[in-house]
Amino acid sequence: MASDIYDVVIVGAGPAGATAAILLAQKDRRVALLDASTFPRTGTLAGWLNTRTAPLLDELGVSVKKLLNHTFSEVTFHNQDFTKSAKPTFEGTAGYLVDRAVLDNALVKRADSCGVTMISGNTVQDVNLGEETTIAICEDDTRVEGRLLMLAAGRVTHLLNDVGMTRGGSGSIIWSGQANAPLPKSAGKREPMVGVVLGLDRKGSFAIYCVSSTWVSVTINWYGDRGEAMPAFIHICRTLHEQNLVPENLSALAAAAPIEPCPASAALDMDSHVGKNTLIIGDAGGFVSAASNEGIYPAMW
Repeated sequence: MASDIYDVVIVGAGPAGATAAILLAQKDRRVALLDASTFPRTGTLAGWLNTRTAPLLDELGVSVKKLLNHTFSEVTFHNQDFTKSAKPTFEGTAGYLVDRAVLDNALVKRADSCGVTMISGNTVQDVNLGEETTIAICEDDTRVEGRLLMLAAGRVTHLLNDVGMTRGGSGSIIWSGQANAPLPKSAGKREPMVGVVLGLDRKGSFAIYCVSSTWVSVTINWYGDRGEAMPAFIHICRTLHEQNLVPENLSALAAAAPIEPCPASAALDMDSHVGKNTLIIGDAGGFVSAASNEGIYPAMW
């Protein structure tokens, strides 16, 4: 029946998918938002946002005051052996540290309030591209049909192959890993801090560390062989702690973290983001800042 067909079916309720859902619902489109996770999300997954995020959240009707309360005003750049450092000058706020779980939950809650149909805790296993509509097929055989499919299922998804829009192999792969940990209350209140360690190898690999009042995070972006990324990640986590730049030694978490291909610059390596009743957005489409590997704002934008 036509009434069972959504205008848009969005796979992936991260920042890209949830933002799309909200904007579409605000224009009176009938939207289904699907995600393998259940909401509200739990756990700590650190992230940072640039200052352009604030007006975008305002447009979405999401409380900026509650989400963007961990501002940082400076970023410290270090060389590989920490013998040199530099701090560029920013006029006012440089950006915001956010807990991705808190951000995702706020966006999904807003989508729900806009009338979006949320289908969570159900992995989309396959898609069926028809002439007029697309059907997302979930692991429990639930089928969700829409006139347009928006694929926002993240950087590692087999669904890109299913819709026939795989990335090319012309660009060099950036391997990325992230270790996060909540800080105990005994750690005391801290000013948000962001730093970048440059020159981890001769290919331009770098690491980013973030410390908020409640969590600490280290991310590595590795341009060399994947097998070399993990030892380098463990080493930089240990060294950052030894240098008293992060309050926790995240090397054990780094050893257990997945090392995945980062989609930075992948948008330029795809033949198209528009297919048969399909649009690819967010990390799935490679919309990540190639310079800093920031993914949240580019995905939402």
